[in-house]
Amino acid sequence: MKLIEVGKIVGTHGIKGEVKIISDSDFRAERFQVNRQLFVQKNGKMEAIIINSHRQHKQWDLITFNHLEDINLVLDYVGCFVFVNRDDLEPLPEHEYYYDDLIGLDVVLEDLSLVGKVSDLTELPQGLLLVVLKTNNKEALIPFVSEFIKEVDLEKKRIIITPIEGLL
Repeated sequence: MKLIEVGKIVGTHGIKGEVKIISDSDFRAERFQVNRQLFVQKNGKMEAIIINSHRQHKQWDLITFNHLEDINLVLDYVGCFVFVNRDDLEPLPEHEYYYDDLIGLDVVLEDLSLVGKVSDLTELPQGLLLVVLKTNNKEALIPFVSEFIKEVDLEKKRIIITPIEGLL
């Protein structure tokens, strides 16, 4: 089972067992759906939880889980990271990717010469940037747009790019 981090429990809300989650997920309503199983890393161990309720409030996702309906029962979960099982994720349409699928892919030029590896992704209002750790251990930021990304090949674990002068 491969687990993917989707957020972190950052506090409690009220006295009836609701916790506040800062979510890393683009699919918040789906991710925290009632009766969905997630996992929490608590005291170094993974613990399965079942969502009982979910609502959004400001920038947080508020959930109750495992029928814990008292603030004192959920205080130990504050600071814990929340994960989803990769096998539970819905398939995405063509040319859309989960961030976790892109991290670690080789970035190559059209002649297949290696530029580096995707080490992270950064979201900006203008769009998504690939953070690439180049072979010389310097970072490059590559916009994840069709003008620069020629092909994403998950099977061959590579992204083929067409850079412009000064990009790398």
